Amino acid sequence: MTGSSSPPALPCGAPHDWVDRYLLAGPDDQECLRFGTPVDRATLRALVAEQAGRLAAAGLARGGTVALRLAPSLGYTAALLACWQLGAQAVLLDHRLTDHEVALAVERLAPQVLVESAHGPAAAMRGFAETDPVPAARPDGRPAATGHALVQLSSGSTGPAKVIARTAADLLRELDCYARLAAFPKAGERVVLLSSMVHVLGLVGGLLNSLHARVPLTVPVRMTTAGILAAVGEDDRPTTVIGVPFHAELLAGAAAPPPLPQLRRMIVAGELVRPGLPAAFTARYGVPLGTMYGMTERGVIATDLDGTLHPEAAPVHGTELHEDGGELHIAMAASPYPGLDDPTRWSDGRLHTRDAGRVGREFG
Repeated sequence: MTGSSSPPALPCGAPHDWVDRYLLAGPDDQECLRFGTPVDRATLRALVAEQAGRLAAAGLARGGTVALRLAPSLGYTAALLACWQLGAQAVLLDHRLTDHEVALAVERLAPQVLVESAHGPAAAMRGFAETDPVPAARPDGRPAATGHALVQLSSGSTGPAKVIARTAADLLRELDCYARLAAFPKAGERVVLLSSMVHVLGLVGGLLNSLHARVPLTVPVRMTTAGILAAVGEDDRPTTVIGVPFHAELLAGAAAPPPLPQLRRMIVAGELVRPGLPAAFTARYGVPLGTMYGMTERGVIATDLDGTLHPEAAPVHGTELHEDGGELHIAMAASPYPGLDDPTRWSDGRLHTRDAGRVGREFG
């Protein structure tokens, strides 16, 4: 299969073949992923087809449900895309959950198929693992009750974990937001991803956006300072690093990093950034530390990719923000919490973020 080197424009909705059209399309020999060794699009398409066959043999069909408990890996990527290619709903379970936590989640969500790896867990500080996804049918599983493509669980740090769901159309909407950001990686550049592919930044801003934008994505072999810097330095193409503030702290603390002329910027999200970190990072590498604000429920909401607005950020395309008693609200047509009727989280077309924030006149 061959195709243009530039991605197709994103639609308003999500066609049934959205994975093939917007994530897997492209020239056969075009590098798209690197988990230690480069993977081209023809290889990725073959791996997705193989995983789709395994899932179908386990009984997964359109409208079905599958839970993935896999470490970041090529196997995880292929299994996730295969699930969506079949028209099923994917439940993402962090591979770091205990067996007890996984059992509780599976009992609560009742997926028809559970996918785990035939290999053991990855060694500490590894950026990715070797996985051989093994789907197992669950006789007591239930088909999808909603049309959502993606189901994730909140961390549960402030109470019982929330079930958060997103449609394929909403994932494509978020990819359109990234495509409109001039400073976000474009074709001809590359990404080094440090964030977890199970969480929204690593999943959509990292993995899915790189596949759609045709920007090769590299996951470092080791998530150490030396391992990350080696991943940046192994390729001459303009490079953006995507991670969380912890990773930026790690890199800013490097005593004598090598020259990295290909490094364009680092972008972080997911946690608060301490006031002195952007300046410390720029002093060390001579490039901006960009920040993003987002939520699992919505994806990216606001950005400061050049580091000129911190601690403020500008809303991304199509985001309607409101301030209510010092709390940030975001316009959303439907609740992202299937089965949860809680007006303190979503009501009257607004997501109540429970985050403190102020909205400038130009955005409110």
